[in-house]
Amino acid sequence: MSRRRFRRVLACIFPSGTPFLTSWSRRPRMLTDYDAKAVADVMGIAFLRSPDGESSLVATPDKTTNAGLALPGDRLAGDFVIRVDDATILVVEAGTPDRPARLGPSNNRISRWPGHGMDPVSSPSPLFIEKAVEKGLPRQALRHVAESLAGGDKAKISSLEWGVVPKTTLERREKQLSPQESERTERVARLFVHARRALGSEAEAREFMTTPHPQLEGRSPLDAARTDLGTRRTEQILNALEYGLAL
Repeated sequence: MSRRRFRRVLACIFPSGTPFLTSWSRRPRMLTDYDAKAVADVMGIAFLRSPDGESSLVATPDKTTNAGLALPGDRLAGDFVIRVDDATILVVEAGTPDRPARLGPSNNRISRWPGHGMDPVSSPSPLFIEKAVEKGLPRQALRHVAESLAGGDKAKISSLEWGVVPKTTLERREKQLSPQESERTERVARLFVHARRALGSEAEAREFMTTPHPQLEGRSPLDAARTDLGTRRTEQILNALEYGLAL
Protein backbone atom coordinates (compact mmCIF):
# COMPACT_ATOMS: atom_id res chain seq x y z
CA MET A 1 0.00 0.00 0.00
CA SER A 2 1.39 3.39 -0.95
CA ARG A 3 2.02 6.04 1.71
CA ARG A 4 -0.65 8.31 0.20
CA ARG A 5 -3.30 5.57 0.30
CA PHE A 6 -2.27 4.61 3.83
CA ARG A 7 -2.71 8.22 4.97
CA ARG A 8 -6.18 8.38 3.42
CA VAL A 9 -7.19 5.17 5.19
CA LEU A 10 -5.94 6.56 8.51
CA ALA A 11 -7.78 9.83 7.90
CA CYS A 12 -11.04 7.93 7.44
CA ILE A 13 -10.52 5.86 10.59
CA PHE A 14 -9.23 8.76 12.70
CA PRO A 15 -10.81 11.95 11.28
CA SER A 16 -9.48 14.05 14.15
CA GLY A 17 -5.94 12.97 13.42
CA THR A 18 -3.47 10.45 14.81
CA PRO A 19 0.06 10.70 16.19
CA PHE A 20 1.24 9.19 12.92
CA LEU A 21 -0.52 11.79 10.82
CA THR A 22 0.67 14.57 13.10
CA SER A 23 4.29 13.51 12.91
CA TRP A 24 4.14 13.03 9.13
CA SER A 25 2.49 16.40 8.59
CA ARG A 26 5.31 18.11 10.48
CA ARG A 27 8.02 16.63 8.33
CA PRO A 28 9.64 18.91 5.74
CA ARG A 29 7.97 18.33 2.38
CA MET A 30 10.45 20.16 0.19
CA LEU A 31 12.46 17.14 -0.91
CA THR A 32 9.70 14.52 -0.93
CA ASP A 33 6.89 16.41 -2.70
CA TYR A 34 8.70 19.29 -4.37
CA ASP A 35 8.48 18.76 -8.13
CA ALA A 36 11.36 20.90 -9.36
CA LYS A 37 10.75 20.06 -13.02
CA ALA A 38 7.08 21.10 -12.79
CA VAL A 39 7.95 24.31 -10.93
CA ALA A 40 10.58 25.15 -13.56
CA ASP A 41 8.03 24.49 -16.32
CA VAL A 42 5.49 26.85 -14.73
CA MET A 43 8.20 29.53 -14.47
CA GLY A 44 9.21 28.83 -18.08
CA ILE A 45 12.86 28.19 -17.30
CA ALA A 46 15.27 25.41 -18.18
CA PHE A 47 18.82 24.56 -17.19
CA LEU A 48 21.78 23.94 -19.50
CA ARG A 49 24.95 22.28 -18.28
CA SER A 50 28.21 23.66 -19.63
CA PRO A 51 30.98 21.06 -19.96
CA ASP A 52 33.66 23.75 -20.23
CA GLY A 53 32.70 25.93 -17.27
CA GLU A 54 32.00 29.62 -17.53
CA SER A 55 34.60 30.09 -20.28
CA SER A 56 32.12 28.72 -22.84
CA LEU A 57 29.60 31.40 -21.90
CA VAL A 58 31.68 34.34 -23.17
CA ALA A 59 30.59 35.92 -26.42
CA THR A 60 32.21 38.48 -28.68
CA PRO A 61 30.18 41.36 -30.19
CA ASP A 62 27.63 40.25 -32.77
CA LYS A 63 28.71 36.62 -32.49
CA THR A 64 27.42 33.55 -30.73
CA THR A 65 29.12 31.00 -28.53
CA ASN A 66 29.49 27.36 -29.46
CA ALA A 67 26.25 26.89 -27.52
CA GLY A 68 24.37 29.09 -29.99
CA LEU A 69 24.02 31.77 -27.30
CA ALA A 70 24.06 35.39 -28.43
CA LEU A 71 25.05 37.98 -25.86
CA PRO A 72 25.22 41.76 -26.18
CA GLY A 73 28.82 42.89 -26.26
CA ASP A 74 31.90 41.14 -24.98
CA ARG A 75 30.68 39.93 -21.61
CA LEU A 76 29.95 36.85 -19.53
CA ALA A 77 26.38 35.65 -19.11
CA GLY A 78 26.97 35.80 -15.37
CA ASP A 79 23.52 37.09 -14.52
CA PHE A 80 22.03 33.68 -15.25
CA VAL A 81 24.93 31.37 -14.39
CA ILE A 82 24.70 29.21 -11.27
CA ARG A 83 26.90 26.51 -9.78
CA VAL A 84 25.40 23.17 -8.79
CA ASP A 85 27.62 20.33 -7.55
CA ASP A 86 30.70 21.99 -9.09
CA ALA A 87 28.98 22.18 -12.48
CA THR A 88 28.35 25.42 -14.37
CA ILE A 89 24.66 25.77 -15.18
CA LEU A 90 23.01 28.35 -17.40
CA VAL A 91 19.43 29.36 -16.57
CA VAL A 92 17.47 30.06 -19.76
CA GLU A 93 13.91 30.70 -20.79
CA ALA A 94 12.53 27.34 -21.91
CA GLY A 95 11.56 27.18 -25.56
CA THR A 96 9.52 25.13 -27.96
CA PRO A 97 10.28 24.04 -31.52
CA ASP A 98 8.49 27.16 -32.74
CA ARG A 99 10.02 29.47 -30.13
CA PRO A 100 13.65 28.68 -29.26
CA ALA A 101 14.90 29.05 -25.73
CA ARG A 102 15.99 32.54 -24.75
CA LEU A 103 18.27 34.20 -22.28
CA GLY A 104 17.23 37.64 -21.09
CA PRO A 105 16.29 40.07 -23.89
CA SER A 106 14.73 38.70 -27.05
CA ASN A 107 17.94 39.12 -29.07
CA ASN A 108 19.72 36.69 -26.77
CA ARG A 109 18.71 33.35 -28.14
CA ILE A 110 19.66 29.69 -28.01
CA SER A 111 18.63 28.16 -31.31
CA ARG A 112 19.29 24.55 -30.35
CA TRP A 113 20.54 22.82 -27.26
CA PRO A 114 22.01 19.41 -28.23
CA GLY A 115 25.24 19.42 -30.21
CA HIS A 116 26.22 22.98 -29.27
CA GLY A 117 28.39 22.27 -26.27
CA MET A 118 25.64 22.50 -23.66
CA ASP A 119 23.34 19.76 -22.47
CA PRO A 120 19.83 20.34 -21.08
CA VAL A 121 19.21 19.12 -17.52
CA SER A 122 16.16 16.90 -17.95
CA SER A 123 15.40 16.34 -14.26
CA PRO A 124 16.58 19.29 -12.17
CA SER A 125 16.67 18.89 -8.41
CA PRO A 126 15.22 21.43 -5.96
CA LEU A 127 18.78 22.74 -5.56
CA PHE A 128 18.68 24.06 -9.15
CA ILE A 129 15.58 26.12 -8.33
CA GLU A 130 17.09 27.32 -5.05
CA LYS A 131 20.29 28.49 -6.74
CA ALA A 132 18.38 30.19 -9.55
CA VAL A 133 16.19 32.04 -7.04
CA GLU A 134 19.24 33.16 -5.05
CA LYS A 135 20.84 34.49 -8.24
CA GLY A 136 17.66 36.18 -9.46
CA LEU A 137 15.25 34.64 -11.97
CA PRO A 138 14.83 35.97 -15.50
CA ARG A 139 12.13 38.65 -15.70
CA GLN A 140 10.10 36.43 -18.02
CA ALA A 141 9.75 33.78 -15.30
CA LEU A 142 7.13 35.93 -13.60
CA ARG A 143 5.33 36.44 -16.90
CA HIS A 144 5.19 32.66 -17.42
CA VAL A 145 3.74 32.15 -13.95
CA ALA A 146 1.12 34.84 -14.57
CA GLU A 147 0.21 33.24 -17.91
CA SER A 148 -0.28 29.90 -16.16
CA LEU A 149 -2.62 31.49 -13.63
CA ALA A 150 -4.50 33.49 -16.27
CA GLY A 151 -5.14 30.55 -18.56
CA GLY A 152 -6.58 31.96 -21.77
CA ASP A 153 -7.50 35.33 -20.25
CA LYS A 154 -4.64 37.54 -21.43
CA ALA A 155 -6.22 40.62 -19.85
CA LYS A 156 -5.42 39.23 -16.39
CA ILE A 157 -1.71 38.62 -16.96
CA SER A 158 -0.41 42.06 -15.96
CA SER A 159 -2.59 42.33 -12.86
CA LEU A 160 -1.47 38.86 -11.76
CA GLU A 161 2.16 39.92 -12.19
CA TRP A 162 1.56 43.03 -10.09
CA GLY A 163 0.09 40.82 -7.38
CA VAL A 164 3.55 39.29 -7.02
CA VAL A 165 5.77 42.30 -7.78
CA PRO A 166 4.35 45.85 -7.60
CA LYS A 167 3.83 47.56 -10.96
CA THR A 168 6.27 50.40 -10.38
CA THR A 169 8.99 47.97 -9.33
CA LEU A 170 8.34 45.56 -12.16
CA GLU A 171 8.62 48.33 -14.74
CA ARG A 172 12.27 48.70 -13.74
CA ARG A 173 13.00 44.99 -14.23
CA GLU A 174 13.93 44.67 -17.90
CA LYS A 175 15.91 41.46 -17.62
CA GLN A 176 16.16 40.04 -14.11
CA LEU A 177 14.14 39.87 -10.89
CA SER A 178 15.74 40.48 -7.52
CA PRO A 179 16.27 37.45 -5.24
CA GLN A 180 13.31 38.56 -3.08
CA GLU A 181 11.03 38.94 -6.13
CA SER A 182 12.31 35.62 -7.45
CA GLU A 183 11.43 33.97 -4.14
CA ARG A 184 7.85 35.26 -4.35
CA THR A 185 7.63 34.10 -7.97
CA GLU A 186 8.82 30.61 -6.99
CA ARG A 187 6.29 30.45 -4.14
CA VAL A 188 3.40 31.13 -6.50
CA ALA A 189 4.70 28.60 -9.04
CA ARG A 190 5.15 26.02 -6.27
CA LEU A 191 1.63 26.54 -4.93
CA PHE A 192 0.16 26.30 -8.43
CA VAL A 193 1.92 22.98 -9.02
CA HIS A 194 0.72 21.72 -5.64
CA ALA A 195 -2.85 22.88 -6.29
CA ARG A 196 -2.86 21.23 -9.70
CA ARG A 197 -1.75 17.95 -8.13
CA ALA A 198 -4.16 18.16 -5.18
CA LEU A 199 -7.22 19.28 -7.15
CA GLY A 200 -6.62 17.33 -10.33
CA SER A 201 -6.71 19.98 -13.06
CA GLU A 202 -5.17 23.28 -14.08
CA ALA A 203 -8.58 24.97 -14.23
CA GLU A 204 -9.33 24.08 -10.60
CA ALA A 205 -5.81 25.10 -9.59
CA ARG A 206 -6.26 28.52 -11.24
CA GLU A 207 -9.54 29.07 -9.46
CA PHE A 208 -8.05 28.04 -6.12
CA MET A 209 -5.04 30.34 -6.52
CA THR A 210 -7.09 33.45 -7.28
CA THR A 211 -10.15 32.94 -5.05
CA PRO A 212 -10.36 34.28 -1.46
CA HIS A 213 -10.21 31.44 1.05
CA PRO A 214 -11.78 31.50 4.55
CA GLN A 215 -8.75 29.72 6.05
CA LEU A 216 -6.58 32.59 4.80
CA GLU A 217 -8.69 35.36 6.33
CA GLY A 218 -10.38 36.02 3.03
CA ARG A 219 -7.15 36.35 1.08
CA SER A 220 -6.44 34.38 -2.06
CA PRO A 221 -3.49 31.96 -2.07
CA LEU A 222 -1.84 34.32 -4.56
CA ASP A 223 -2.00 37.12 -1.97
CA ALA A 224 -0.96 34.80 0.86
CA ALA A 225 2.16 33.82 -1.09
CA ARG A 226 3.65 37.25 -0.44
CA THR A 227 5.04 35.83 2.81
CA ASP A 228 6.58 32.51 3.72
CA LEU A 229 4.07 31.97 6.53
CA GLY A 230 1.16 32.63 4.18
CA THR A 231 2.63 30.14 1.74
CA ARG A 232 2.91 27.51 4.48
CA ARG A 233 -0.70 28.03 5.50
CA THR A 234 -1.77 27.58 1.89
CA GLU A 235 0.29 24.41 1.66
CA GLN A 236 -1.51 23.09 4.76
CA ILE A 237 -4.84 23.65 3.02
CA LEU A 238 -3.60 21.84 -0.08
CA ASN A 239 -2.21 18.97 2.00
CA ALA A 240 -5.60 18.57 3.67
CA LEU A 241 -7.32 18.52 0.27
CA GLU A 242 -4.78 16.11 -1.21
CA TYR A 243 -4.72 13.63 1.68
CA GLY A 244 -8.23 14.03 3.08
CA LEU A 245 -7.09 15.54 6.36
CA ALA A 246 -8.95 17.90 8.65
CA LEU A 247 -7.74 21.49 8.78
